[in-house]
Amino acid sequence: MSELLRLLTTVIREIEEDGFQPKIALVGPKFAEKGMKELKDLNLKVYIVEELNCDAIIGDPRFIGHLRKASRRVSLEPLMEEKEFWEEIEEIQKL
Repeated sequence: MSELLRLLTTVIREIEEDGFQPKIALVGPKFAEKGMKELKDLNLKVYIVEELNCDAIIGDPRFIGHLRKASRRVSLEPLMEEKEFWEEIEEIQKL
């Protein structure tokens, strides 16, 4: 399971535990570029929002924007930074 898929399933589980049904993902273009397969695998309806860039908002469409617990924001930046960090470590080890 990819790191992004693991993160998304955790976020979805948290929303469900709060009694909501996460069915949509508002995603930035960079997030869509990297995670569209995972979003589709999770059966989320995806809407691209330019302003979100590397972020996504997963939520219950009935309550998104009204109740804080009905949605979560997810960012790719920490995952990308971690990946870059490990790639740098591998390059250093090759020296």
